Amino acid sequence: MTQLILSNSAIGTHACNITKQAEETIPTKYLLGKFGTQNTDVALCGSSDLPIGIITDEAAAPTSEGSKEIVNVALLGSPNTLQAVASAAITAGSILIPAGNGKVSPLPEPTTGAQICTMIGIALTPATADGQIIEFMSCVPQQYVVESN
Repeated sequence: MTQLILSNSAIGTHACNITKQAEETIPTKYLLGKFGTQNTDVALCGSSDLPIGIITDEAAAPTSEGSKEIVNVALLGSPNTLQAVASAAITAGSILIPAGNGKVSPLPEPTTGAQICTMIGIALTPATADGQIIEFMSCVPQQYVVESN
């Protein structure tokens, strides 16, 4: 077994980014990540997961425990703007939430029932379709309940 030492995996403080091991295939840059099954791992964020940041690298699927690729994760709530992959059309100024498969979407319109959504930031640039890259101002993830009036 090969021992892997990550450069910023020690307890302490980090400047807006952390290093993690990709728990699964990361097919493109700028996907939203969550903690993996191990504290050293990151996985793609689903629509109901709590995100930690944007994975700024691509990674192949691990072939064994010791072969996970190292990726950078830009932390949500950092003072820098970030980029993300849109899951649908997004207008500048929209509140962003996780959409699944690491993508982001705008806050949904209220429906007849309550929806719990996790705000991750505000879009600074628009997207017209799924797969487009947007720039956004991030925040520490915050859960909200979206209800109809």
